[in-house]
Amino acid sequence: MIEEEFYKKKIFDKVGINQLKHQFPHLANSINLWYKSNRYNKIQDYKSFLTNKLRQMTEDGEDINMNNKQLYNLFEWWETTPKVCYYCSLPENALEELHYQPGHTNKRFPKRGKSLEIDRKQANLPYTNIQNLVLACYWCNNAKTDTFTEQEFLDIGRAIKSIWERRIGRNI
Repeated sequence: MIEEEFYKKKIFDKVGINQLKHQFPHLANSINLWYKSNRYNKIQDYKSFLTNKLRQMTEDGEDINMNNKQLYNLFEWWETTPKVCYYCSLPENALEELHYQPGHTNKRFPKRGKSLEIDRKQANLPYTNIQNLVLACYWCNNAKTDTFTEQEFLDIGRAIKSIWERRIGRNI
């Protein structure tokens, strides 16, 4: 077992520390270190963040049913995906800047809009289909709904991008 496998087993498969030490006695010291590491806490936080993000993305706050393997795959996808809106190219670090612009409104702020959201390119496919997922800003995700195709909304995203660039006064 390597360190990342430990995190997967402990956080996503919910295997107990004592069980892991029993299963891998030669790694007992490493398991103790991994369990107390910043990486462990970061992954725990990501798991909670993604679970909340998925709940936020569904109608009426309902949970999306994902098993631990699917949730781990989502975590890996999230961790490796560039944090920019797939449609308008707005980087996540520009979201807060945009929120505090005079005249900018978002009726769901601060609950939504401070970070990128998970969007399905094809709305009829489940969130468990990782290849269908992209990150989208609140505005693109909200406007796309299930009305526009991925390609249609990429065209619309270019127009949204030019508006964001004017509002924040720089290219994105």
